[in-house]
Amino acid sequence: MLLTGVLLSACSRTDPPQLQQGTLLLPAKEIAEFRLTDQNGESFTLDKLKGNWSFAFFGYTHCPDVCPNSLAMLAKMLRNLEKQLDPGQLPQVLFVSVDPQRDTPQVLSEFVPYFHPEFLGITGEESELLMLTRQLGILYGKADTEEATTNNYLVDHSAAIILFDPEARYHVLFNVPHDPDLMSADFLALHRYYETNR
Repeated sequence: MLLTGVLLSACSRTDPPQLQQGTLLLPAKEIAEFRLTDQNGESFTLDKLKGNWSFAFFGYTHCPDVCPNSLAMLAKMLRNLEKQLDPGQLPQVLFVSVDPQRDTPQVLSEFVPYFHPEFLGITGEESELLMLTRQLGILYGKADTEEATTNNYLVDHSAAIILFDPEARYHVLFNVPHDPDLMSADFLALHRYYETNR
């Protein structure tokens, strides 16, 4: 009888969903502690990722195209999810600035809500940003141009979007091009799988 119970338990677990756009990391990757600051001037640590899903995009407010387009796409994705999930089930969306020299918490507080009132801007000391981005494979750096030594410079950065699960683990990578409908469908499939198997 004990063996039967074990077999039934094993059979009751469903396979991970086949995502349409995201790459599922199995097993999900544990993340080491880091300490950044959000747009409200409050500390943002690994604990702030625990308890809910979190999408994170890494960029900067002076970005001429990729960042605003990606944030607009994430806003559309979140609005898709708002139609299908209760507020408590919605993921948080984080814009992590890799340009702390110009992107102060105040600058982020004025920039990020333009795309969606629930988005949260985050930045921090260069060493702490590297502590997080190196774990995720996110690359960035000032573009090598004549303006690089002035305050009018570009920042080269990865355009990938990271999804953390409610245990603060790196769970899904979304590479470009990003489609808000496919991303919201992937999230719903993963959310259902997580709720069924936890």
